Amino acid sequence: MKEKKFFYIGKVSKITGIPEHILRYWEKEFKILKPLRDHRGYRIYTEKDIKKIENIKLLIYNEGYKIKGAKKKIKSKKNKESKKEIISFLKSLLKEIEGVKKWLK
Repeated sequence: MKEKKFFYIGKVSKITGIPEHILRYWEKEFKILKPLRDHRGYRIYTEKDIKKIENIKLLIYNEGYKIKGAKKKIKSKKNKESKKEIISFLKSLLKEIEGVKKWLK
């Protein structure tokens, strides 16, 4: 998968084991899954999209979530990641402020 950066839906279907019609359905259901389109209107998936598909597949097929539950799980995971990034940024900002405070004394 590393030599190519973009994949059409047929190749993504083979890579993930998900039928093309399910991929198109998931595209409508999951806001995180938005493949690009080429000049002919064909879907072009990136490696990032494939990882998202694999995550959705794991939730639905392996963990037994329904579509609605998988959406909630993805949303809560996304929120947790955002919070971690914010906390990390604030901690680094606090260290900088403390450094400036020491410098001013």
